[in-house]
Amino acid sequence: MLMTGYNLVRGPAVEAFRASFTHRYHRPEPETLSAVALLRHIERKERLEHKVIQVAGFPDLWRVCDDDERLARMLFGFFFRRMNWLQNWNPYIYFILPADVTFNNAAHLYLRLSSDVYADMTAVFGQMRQVSSDHYHHNFTVSQV
Repeated sequence: MLMTGYNLVRGPAVEAFRASFTHRYHRPEPETLSAVALLRHIERKERLEHKVIQVAGFPDLWRVCDDDERLARMLFGFFFRRMNWLQNWNPYIYFILPADVTFNNAAHLYLRLSSDVYADMTAVFGQMRQVSSDHYHHNFTVSQV
């Protein structure tokens, strides 16, 4: 099932997303961007060729950053500033997560990237809704918790 907004998917949810895309748009695969390329497009307010985008490398932002909390605040502020533009464009953004990334959903939703690296998704997007065990979603109205 395709959902506009921010989607974090892994495992079977990735396959379901790709199958839904192919069924709806009769194309083999959605456009793939790196996380950095997506952020550049959003910063410049550049619409992409297609409204459905799969994003690779999102967890890598945390792996190369030495201040996880600062990164989360920066991303939240970035998405907050572009919230209205994104709502008007209304794309389907799917962050494709590797199979070894796990969801840790307590008071905050964390991506467990390794034994010592966690990425706080609630700090980035606000309270995300669990669609399935491998899929979390949030609309473009990011909010702090």
